[in-house]
Amino acid sequence: QRLITRGKEFAEASMESRSRIANFGVRFIQNGTRILVHGSSRVVNHLLMHAHKSGKKFSVMITEGRPECSGYKTAKELAKRGILCKLILDSAVATTMDDTDLVLVGAEGVVENGGVINKVGTYQIAMVASLLRKPVYVASESYKFTRIFPLCQQDVPQRVDNYHAELKKVGVGPPSNVPFFNPACDYTPPKFITLLFTDLGILTPSAVSDELIKLYY
Repeated sequence: QRLITRGKEFAEASMESRSRIANFGVRFIQNGTRILVHGSSRVVNHLLMHAHKSGKKFSVMITEGRPECSGYKTAKELAKRGILCKLILDSAVATTMDDTDLVLVGAEGVVENGGVINKVGTYQIAMVASLLRKPVYVASESYKFTRIFPLCQQDVPQRVDNYHAELKKVGVGPPSNVPFFNPACDYTPPKFITLLFTDLGILTPSAVSDELIKLYY
């Protein structure tokens, strides 16, 4: 019973956090804004739906989010609510960045230096956006803030999806004698992130360490 109660409390707190994040982030979306999102993120979807409900007219480009194609889920949810959206190949991010006004991604974790751990591909999207001077915004609940300080990709706790086996089921895939590297997430350094939309407010990456001190000390 206690476990169920705590689960309900966490779900309610998560919903409240997403609502606060949406209220902070919606001001960065204007009529005509072209947004690029990566894969699927509940907090990002909530923000976009909130902007749509407030009457703003914008468009969303969604990466497929391979290997599990999580972008398809995002496209289905947004299109169902009348939001103009389009799916693109993960490898087409650089090609379509000129048609983008801002990048909006979620996070599996926000680390001590203000960088983020998120679905693999986030790092390269942020690098391309930075090169082309497009802002990169991260929407994340503060309970995802974590006291780790990765210096490179090898420092990220990693799980590898069994995509190789899944491809074999449909008769495609690389040769069996060739290794297949399929990481689930990557680390985006803070220098590629413009702002973070959190339930604590709108933060610069450098402000994350201060918030962690308040949370843990």
